[in-house]
Amino acid sequence: MKAIKSSPILLIICCLCSSILNTAGQVVFRGRVVDAGSGKPLVATVSVLTSEGQTINPDGDHQHVFYLGKKRWYVEGEFSLTTREDSLFIEIRRGLETLPVSVTIYPAEERGKVRDFKLSRWINMQESGYLSGDSHVHFLKTGEAHLQMQAEDLNVVNILTSDFTNDAGQFTGKLSPVSTEGFYVYVGQEFRDWQMGHVNYLDLKYIVQPLDVFGGTLFQVGSNPNLVLSPRIEEARRQEAAVVWAHFTNLPGLESAIAFPLGLVDAVELMTYNDPTKSPSHQTAWDYTDLTQVEFPALAGMDLYYQYLNAGFRIPITAGTDKMGDNIPVGSNRQYACFEGDPSYEKWIDGMKSGTGFVTNGPMLTFSVDGHTSGETIDFRDDQTVKVRAKAVSILPFGRLEVVANGRLVAWEYIENYGKKRDLYKVEMETVITLRESTWIAVRVTSLDTPQMLPRNLTVFAHSNPVYLIRDEKPVHVKASVKYLLDYLRSARNWIEHYSSFRDQREKEAAMKYLEKAEKIIKEK
Repeated sequence: MKAIKSSPILLIICCLCSSILNTAGQVVFRGRVVDAGSGKPLVATVSVLTSEGQTINPDGDHQHVFYLGKKRWYVEGEFSLTTREDSLFIEIRRGLETLPVSVTIYPAEERGKVRDFKLSRWINMQESGYLSGDSHVHFLKTGEAHLQMQAEDLNVVNILTSDFTNDAGQFTGKLSPVSTEGFYVYVGQEFRDWQMGHVNYLDLKYIVQPLDVFGGTLFQVGSNPNLVLSPRIEEARRQEAAVVWAHFTNLPGLESAIAFPLGLVDAVELMTYNDPTKSPSHQTAWDYTDLTQVEFPALAGMDLYYQYLNAGFRIPITAGTDKMGDNIPVGSNRQYACFEGDPSYEKWIDGMKSGTGFVTNGPMLTFSVDGHTSGETIDFRDDQTVKVRAKAVSILPFGRLEVVANGRLVAWEYIENYGKKRDLYKVEMETVITLRESTWIAVRVTSLDTPQMLPRNLTVFAHSNPVYLIRDEKPVHVKASVKYLLDYLRSARNWIEHYSSFRDQREKEAAMKYLEKAEKIIKEK
């Protein structure tokens, strides 16, 4: 039998027939995301599911992220979908201040049209005097960050170059030129020692060395000589950089008990990688002490932070995502810091350092003590009764709103039927507290009895910076907390003397000198 030769014409006909068959029944659906008030196009995230729950990709190239159990694409105002599906479920989100839109569409009915998806704000925090920022982002190019922060309605993104990111070329020592009004990108640095702790340098002008290697031992990943953080922090502060203690609730680090009392840290990341209400993943401080867990218990990050406030140290909180991939959006954890006048990156930094505002992954907090707000001080002499007002409103379901005084839960209000789906979840409360000693007061949202719905199993959470109420000019002083911090230093001393691996004796001696200075300050409390 002779082989049949294929002709070019026959191949072309076959390809055309195949193309016709493949596109038969397809519909191109076109959508546009706009502001409900002005009609202007908005950058947002779009997720698309079939009736069977399968994900559909929008046409073209789009950056994406996973959030609330769905894959979402970043779109700049317009998008299209080529599909054979009879129906599609589309959800469009834009950060925490805008009501998401969820709708079922029937592509065949939309043929030849452009469907407008109108997004409405339920609150405008910038108009209320707050700028939002993410203190901790990795592996994003500045242009990518600028697009994604618009879709997440986030004002500030701090990208951090480090020993593992291989992107020092993005560092310029100034605001990135991709920044536009209301959307500011700055490349700073994360400096890391796996036993001493991690710190972030924001608004940094020059890289702090060494950049190319982390300090300490990280499980099976690697091991290098330990590095004392404090002198490197001092180097960053000479540049007037803001110093943030990184992912405190994940890796509090031994040197936090040194750097905090020495006043070397401008803010602590209360919410980043771990849930603040859970124990840290890295527990060096408790593993290398000669004390038992009964004598020196491992604390959740939130409660460990309270020990410093109770010892009279005013350390503001901030929040970041520690984003390293598409498993979490920029600004999923963020700080809202107060500002006045025109917005800018520097004003978000100033607000963070001043201890204003709150951190959140959903709820917006309103909080005052006798009319004073976070970061402010009230002086008093005799016993005094104060009124605390608090409110939390969120597009994500949460458990309860709580008032905390010197680390103690003093009042709370549950949200009713939090499992019932609604546009907004809201609770507000007032309570009266009688003060007989210097006290810090803050409010927080906890959701311990709600599903862990957010990236990295975080529960819905928010926490204000404190208001400080000072009696007879004496700082807050809780004996048990002072003792706890001294035990923390005792653990650090034990580790430095017996387990550390500094590059030379001078580095080890420097660590001990900083520790002794911190110990003296705490003992004087």
